[in-house]
Amino acid sequence: MIKIVKLSHDLLAKHPSPEVALDMTAGNGQDTLFLSKISKKVYAFDIQEEAITKTLKLLEENQVFNVEVIRESHDLFDIFVSEQIDLAIYNLGYLPSGNKDIKTEARIVINSLRKLMNQLKSGAIVVIVIYLHNLEESKAIDEFVSNLSADYDAMKHVVMNRSSSPYIIEIKKI
Repeated sequence: MIKIVKLSHDLLAKHPSPEVALDMTAGNGQDTLFLSKISKKVYAFDIQEEAITKTLKLLEENQVFNVEVIRESHDLFDIFVSEQIDLAIYNLGYLPSGNKDIKTEARIVINSLRKLMNQLKSGAIVVIVIYLHNLEESKAIDEFVSNLSADYDAMKHVVMNRSSSPYIIEIKKI
């Protein structure tokens, strides 16, 4: 069986030497920890105190010091990050084992993506992990990505024989 988190990390690991990476949805900190191992500097965002606490604990346990964890919406990342970006990951939905009423919203994700496209370095990779519990969100993000200019390659990684399986959108700036 395909592990969606492993696949998302494999896609990000294709970048030869990332300097700046963003975890747009820190959650339990697993993506942040992965990015910290392959990037020089990582910024991790989440709106929930529980997610920030879990991420900071995981980073401390692993003695990671190249991450700045920020309790703020990812669509405001540009207030905190002035550098050009090599990698970014969004793991959409809600905090696993957290409050399911607090979840990502299409308009905020798309606003964040609009800003992000302007701050990506050539060769940058963006990975968006989409779970199918919010079809409106997935359709809106699919439509946004489908309409990106030819400055980007956009691919969709789908497990075709499992209709409820999450999928990944991979965007690479040419």
